[in-house]
Amino acid sequence: MKLLILGINLSLFLSCYILTTHQIPWLFALFFLLLLSLSPFWLVPGGFAWRNSFPDVPGPVGWPLLGALPLMNAVAHRNLAAAAASLSATRLMKFSLGATRVIISSHPDTAKEILGGSAFSDRPIKDSARSLMFERAIGFAPSGAYWRHLRRIAANHMFSPKRILNLEPLRQQVVNHMVVQTQRAMETKGFVELRMILQKGSLTNILETVFGSFLSSAMADELGPMVKEGYELIAMFNWEDHFPLRFLDFNGVKRRCHKLSSKVKTVVGRIVEERRKEALDQSINGGNHDFLTALLTLSKEDQLSDSDMIAVLW
Repeated sequence: MKLLILGINLSLFLSCYILTTHQIPWLFALFFLLLLSLSPFWLVPGGFAWRNSFPDVPGPVGWPLLGALPLMNAVAHRNLAAAAASLSATRLMKFSLGATRVIISSHPDTAKEILGGSAFSDRPIKDSARSLMFERAIGFAPSGAYWRHLRRIAANHMFSPKRILNLEPLRQQVVNHMVVQTQRAMETKGFVELRMILQKGSLTNILETVFGSFLSSAMADELGPMVKEGYELIAMFNWEDHFPLRFLDFNGVKRRCHKLSSKVKTVVGRIVEERRKEALDQSINGGNHDFLTALLTLSKEDQLSDSDMIAVLW
């Protein structure tokens, strides 16, 4: 049975790939997928990934092999909310993203219980995020001593009330510049591309907060495109995140992630080395209170390795 299911999976995947990369009449493609969708192997509440698991939790059957992947477009949150409402599954709903099992709540009380529960403290991480070193940063690091150490550092040196107050002039400057950009766009174009303005404002705020105003304009210009590419790679669909086949890199996501990661280690590592030479004097003179300086001047028992520091800064 397992071999039969695996054969169906591989056959359907290859068929989908051929249909999406070659000129095949769409009616034939639709008929082919419809025929496969009638197979009893796919008629599982929540999708194929949830076969024989948690039968009491409702969920959409989904497409053959793909599961609910067709719902994960620009308005995925609305599609999932509509699916949950149609099944009266606001508390919990299960669905499949390829071979990945997913469970979701559309109810605030259940969501709060999940977010506050230690059993859910480890966050699943995409392959692209892992390639970009996110698993060593506070947002995705697994629950444990290392994550608690990062949280303590962030609480004391990034999110403390004094630190936030000291950065208020920077935030005001960034907002003022964004307002000017918005007004200028309306005057010249008649419309505003908010995504670009918000990303640039966010980048400026983060660069100043993390690296300080001592970061050279050339270095900031080098980091900017890297951050932008990181945004794009994290948002891109990656087959390997949902299917356990290592060669599924049709969009080049894995290749680009490894290339960007190597560049990040070089560039951010160079910044760390340059600032390490200055950090002691600046901390004594009070001339620089950015996050990088705080990391470099931690006590010996709290210091991070260079690789972890680069991941946290990135």
